[in-house]
Amino acid sequence: MNQTNCNRNVTPVEEFTTDMERMFDSLLGRTVGGVLRNSSREKFQPHLDIVETNTDYVVSVDLPGVKPEDVKVEMEDGRLTISGKRETVTEENAKSVHRIERTRGSFHRVISLPREVDVDKIDAKYEQGVLHVTLPKSAEKQPRKIEVRSSN
Repeated sequence: MNQTNCNRNVTPVEEFTTDMERMFDSLLGRTVGGVLRNSSREKFQPHLDIVETNTDYVVSVDLPGVKPEDVKVEMEDGRLTISGKRETVTEENAKSVHRIERTRGSFHRVISLPREVDVDKIDAKYEQGVLHVTLPKSAEKQPRKIEVRSSN
């Protein structure tokens, strides 16, 4: 399965920057990578998992603070697109802000999947800040158990 991670067409420089951020995250913790990554507060890129079973693919996306009505899920030409936005809620009574680490803004994730997905049966559920998209495999692509008969 081929996975594409893009906010648009990713340039080599952006890809290199993302790789460097991941390296800093793994070596020094998320704080340093987060500082580099969040120079622009409008960039929100939710993390996701993709799991394949015998019968389907399941894509789970962390979307804390995102309202279900602000999420758009589309499947076209073997590509699952998940997009939306997360707004920042600021209390009007706040006198001063000491730290802002939670990113906000629009996001756009594209995942390439094999064309063996039954698009008419795709299901999306939003539970406790996590979007779960289940993409059933077409019946002809699922493993078929063949009974072994004995001549005795």
